[in-house]
Amino acid sequence: MKKFYLGCLLVLFVFNVNAQNYKYGKVSKKEVAATSYEKDSSANAAVLYREQHIYYDYSKAEGFQVIEEVFERVKIYNKEGFDWATRNIDYYVSGNNKESISSLKGETYNIENGKLTSVKLDKDAIFEEEVNKYRERIKFTMPAVKAGSVIEFKYIRTSPFITSIDDIPLQYTIPIKKLDFQIAIPEYYTFNTHFNPRSTLRYDLTSHTGRSSYNISSVSRSGGYVQKSNATVQKLEFSKTIYEINQEEIPALKSEPYIDYLRNYAGFLKMELVFIKYPNSNIENYALTWENVAEKIQSHPEFGDQLEKSRYFEDDLDAVLVGKSGVEDKISAVLEFVKSKVKWNDYVGYYTDEGVKEAYKEGSGNSADINLMLTAMLKYAGLDANPVLISTKSNGIPVFPTRNGFNYVVASVKYNNKTTLIDATDKNALPNILPEHAQNWLGRLVRTDGSSELIELMNLGVSETKKILKIKFEDALSINGSFTQIASGYSAKEFRDEHENMSEESLIKELEEGKGNIEILDVKLKNDDSNYAEVTEIFNFKLKNGVEKISNNVYIKPMFFMAQSTNPFKADERKLPIFFKYPSTESKTVYMQIPDNYKVESLPESKMFDLNEGQGSYKFIILQSGNFIKVTSELKMNNIVYTPDDYQNLKRFYDGMVALNSEAIVLTKL
Repeated sequence: MKKFYLGCLLVLFVFNVNAQNYKYGKVSKKEVAATSYEKDSSANAAVLYREQHIYYDYSKAEGFQVIEEVFERVKIYNKEGFDWATRNIDYYVSGNNKESISSLKGETYNIENGKLTSVKLDKDAIFEEEVNKYRERIKFTMPAVKAGSVIEFKYIRTSPFITSIDDIPLQYTIPIKKLDFQIAIPEYYTFNTHFNPRSTLRYDLTSHTGRSSYNISSVSRSGGYVQKSNATVQKLEFSKTIYEINQEEIPALKSEPYIDYLRNYAGFLKMELVFIKYPNSNIENYALTWENVAEKIQSHPEFGDQLEKSRYFEDDLDAVLVGKSGVEDKISAVLEFVKSKVKWNDYVGYYTDEGVKEAYKEGSGNSADINLMLTAMLKYAGLDANPVLISTKSNGIPVFPTRNGFNYVVASVKYNNKTTLIDATDKNALPNILPEHAQNWLGRLVRTDGSSELIELMNLGVSETKKILKIKFEDALSINGSFTQIASGYSAKEFRDEHENMSEESLIKELEEGKGNIEILDVKLKNDDSNYAEVTEIFNFKLKNGVEKISNNVYIKPMFFMAQSTNPFKADERKLPIFFKYPSTESKTVYMQIPDNYKVESLPESKMFDLNEGQGSYKFIILQSGNFIKVTSELKMNNIVYTPDDYQNLKRFYDGMVALNSEAIVLTKL
């Protein structure tokens, strides 16, 4: 029996020695010595432990407040993981109410000369900055970080905003070894819980009840010259619902080709306040419809009131509108006028920061300052203009009706039974050509009477790219040629965004990349600085390795450097949707003349094939007339979003393109 008890004690001792200690300051030498993550050797860093506890605290002076305690321990495996040593903590401000961050501390652990060492986060390395009128940020970078370091930090956030709880992160772009989340909700508050429906992960959310109590002291005084003090203590006691998630080995959220915004697919938990019911009081209903949300935003002075102001711009705009009678002319004139007058300060929001009048005067403002001003001017021009609320890609897609579901606003004009969307924050944006961050599923048009309607933000129009290649064979089958590219719609905007202020030298270097042994002789751009015209790019070139010669045969890839040579969809399976930015048509045409001392031995076969019954199509046509060959290809992507179930079809579709582009024209020497 003694041996049995001794064995049990030995097992418990070994278990305790090897058990992971997740208390702050208890980092082990084993954790620091680890060189890779066991479950994912490709991880540059991993969260060894994340603890997030949220609860409501009560004081007589402040009433209820939301307290959030966060603790994280992160392993940095290599230099590519250093970004995880820098952290931002955002907190919110609204009028006289403000969240606060306290008890922030951190430590970095390394092994030096065989010993475990640590360096504390210095207070001087913690910085505060204002993000916008409603948000501030604390930023810090952990000290002494190198490959192999383990960092940990903790802080407390105190919030007076008891009706709003931020999204609970349940997945990162690095693995999470252990997650411990808990939130305690007093009986007075009823929340609904929602997991991100776009995430592939599923979590167990458990709940149980508990109780909390607070002693509230008060002192009353009575009497005349001789005062008496009477101290009383009241006890506030209530039940609470405690929700918990305890999860281990959460895989990293990994990027895949053609995705809209990766974090939209991360695991997270949303808490939706439905109603509040205090003792001896009526129910306060917080469950909203999208119409309720639109009405509340419209009635806010930093939204609806801004649309009624016009005196500050009337004289200037009257001069701009002289001679403009058509709807499209007015839209373009007003849009370009706003762009010229007010520059975006990179802050997003649907409420103004400075107000439209001040932004107009100062020449700078946030997205609401600019686009509510734009809406007001379009109205003044006699157009049916209204603001459209949007959630940018980085803000996600709203799961349920809430004002936090939106964080951006653009203008709209309705005419000919169609709605045109307009954004003046981006110098290269045009009517129905929005900045990429605003192309996010659905928006909500808000009218002055508080009514609203859903607005499609995608499929605003097809963008076209035309590429023309003219090939001339010289002695020894070297190639001289010319290339022309004409882009319109979103394709033209992307070209302008990417090539603004680019030198000719840099442009030539970019063009030569991936085209083999090519020498680009000159480049000409047309309308690259004129938003309302197609962008044309032209260059001449010499290509030294454009053909392959074997004995008396010459093999020519018909699309040359324009070929679709690889399939971007290489994985065996796909977990995330496939997202193309916009509907597009890309046509390519090659003209070539065969040298007199050669004849055509064989040509690739012309083919056409379809993707998902019209969601996309590809055609490849090759024609010969004497010594002249013309090759045309056209890729149409009519759909923007494809589900993981569509992945295999899409992969085969691209395989077919690659195969056609890889077949050779065979010439034989006479």
